Amino acid sequence: MDTNIKTILISPHSDDIAYSLGGALLKNYFEKPVVLVTVFMRSSFSPRLKLIDPEEITRIRRLEDIEFTKKIGIRYESFHFPEAPLRGKTSYEDIFGNSDPFSDPIYEDVYHSLLKLIKSSPDAVVVSPMSLGNNIDHLIIFEACSSICQENNIKISYYEDVPYASLLTLEQIKNKAFKISPRLKPCSIDITSMLHGKLANLKIYKTQIGRKIPKGVFTHAARIGIDSKGLIETHWNNNLLRKCFYYYVCIRKKQVYERIWE
Repeated sequence: MDTNIKTILISPHSDDIAYSLGGALLKNYFEKPVVLVTVFMRSSFSPRLKLIDPEEITRIRRLEDIEFTKKIGIRYESFHFPEAPLRGKTSYEDIFGNSDPFSDPIYEDVYHSLLKLIKSSPDAVVVSPMSLGNNIDHLIIFEACSSICQENNIKISYYEDVPYASLLTLEQIKNKAFKISPRLKPCSIDITSMLHGKLANLKIYKTQIGRKIPKGVFTHAARIGIDSKGLIETHWNNNLLRKCFYYYVCIRKKQVYERIWE
């Protein structure tokens, strides 16, 4: 990889960066040159196009990544690791209930591949998922990136995994950041003017996104900027409140944000 790269965006799957940082990329928030790296590229997940052949799904999802990065104007790399269902993890408990990513046989291979890539650009900042939602693939990336950067004195930031972040309270997210490091501070990026572009770019991922963008993209982005969060925080785990908040956001056209922890 180009040794002049300044920002390495690590994406567990082919849509995670578009969901979580699509607005920040449109605002040119990150120092360039920027490269997006998708780790678990081999996929069997195509709920919208209803494909069943993993090789065909993988091919199309990679093309979606390439189209997205070309449109954004950043570079692209990918590994060919299989996502969780292709590794035999087919139940909800397998994917979201395992809090020990080190027990996954693929962890060491992912770690060493990321180590080689990250060390090839020694001046770059690594931007890793926080692993909100406990998806096993996200956890593997989070632990590997955190270890690599700590061991090699490399700067690292963390992005909030959207739409998983929308299922947690802001206090829960803050607690997760504090566990990573008490020194982490949130940086809210106003993407209000970029929201239309972000949503348009999300629709590049036709294998996964239909006509409707997941509500969590809107609700999490809007609540970050609300001054009085008390009532919303208290009842956030109630699904009905989140639905009501979504419609409130759509009607009132509130400011929306993405957030990273640095």
